[in-house]
Amino acid sequence: MVSVVRFHERPWVSVLIAALVVLAAADPAAAAPGRQWTLDSEHFDGARLWQLSKGDGVIVAVVDGGVDAHHPDLIGRVLPGADFTGYAVDGRRDVSADGHGTSVAGIIAGSGSGPAGSAVSGIAPRARILPVRVADGAASSLTALAQGIDYASTHGAKVINVSTCTPVSDPQVRAAVAAAVRRDVVVVAAAGNDGLAANSAQYPAALPGVLAVAASDVSGARWPKSESGGYIALTAPGVDIYTTGPDGGYVSATGTSFAAPQVSGVAALLRARFPAENAVQIVNRLTGTATSGGHGRTAEGGYGLIDPYRALTAAPFSRTENNLLAAPPPASVPAPGKSHLVPLVAAVLVAAVLLVAAATALLRRRQQS
Repeated sequence: MVSVVRFHERPWVSVLIAALVVLAAADPAAAAPGRQWTLDSEHFDGARLWQLSKGDGVIVAVVDGGVDAHHPDLIGRVLPGADFTGYAVDGRRDVSADGHGTSVAGIIAGSGSGPAGSAVSGIAPRARILPVRVADGAASSLTALAQGIDYASTHGAKVINVSTCTPVSDPQVRAAVAAAVRRDVVVVAAAGNDGLAANSAQYPAALPGVLAVAASDVSGARWPKSESGGYIALTAPGVDIYTTGPDGGYVSATGTSFAAPQVSGVAALLRARFPAENAVQIVNRLTGTATSGGHGRTAEGGYGLIDPYRALTAAPFSRTENNLLAAPPPASVPAPGKSHLVPLVAAVLVAAVLLVAAATALLRRRQQS
């Protein structure tokens, strides 16, 4: 059985670096003051965003290790879902030691109605979470991941969050993602946390049509452990993210696993505010309004750091405009370590063809003389 590797880090209390296998709204403004730096006025400015949209009614699938539907900040936010591990009935349980799926769900749709001083508000506090459990403790098969993505895209999800990674480009997962994109779903995936080591392409993040997300810190700087490559689409906060945790508690987490749901939450805001826009328009809003610092798309940060307010207030993109992520990235954006021999070989082949053509023409002229 091939497993899906989930990379994430939780530097909280004693630092625990986990490389595991995968794997609203009362008063959002009342959530843990000072801890949710992503929503303060220096960053996303949640109060300003929520004047435009709170993600009302948008279903966001969390394809992960299950979601604790009884967490104080997720009560009333979690729909009946599915479980492809054979452990539970519908995905509304999270028995993992780290509460990974619950943490992801809180970033997206936390209600802010938990204990005073501790509660977590999601970016889209009135969105709904569809929990799709594909990880049984510390292991998941690629078949389960593919089944989970397919289930989400056929059961009402308008956004799918996959905070899981594998270096294996599995045909089942590829087919499930392609089907989700055809069904007008925005698919968001974590880029992976092996950027300082192997830095291999990670899936499903590297698949066509997927918003692959790298992580940034409180200053907006890219987290160096984020994977890089031509498939990266966006950068979003992923360092010291305060969110819902296991057993009704709260954690501070780091990794691209927690950057991806930032983008999923903003996608939910957009789908609620612009219900007539298709997934391609939503994707182009996200990538077209990101802050790249004038560098365009890069292998390190994609189109740049996500800017939710700009995305919510930008003029609509054309319904017929191409999805910038639907095809492999342009050759001008090579992934680190990509060989430059390909264009050289192509040039040599072209030259060889021209030489053969010239020789053939010369031979014909000699035969005719």
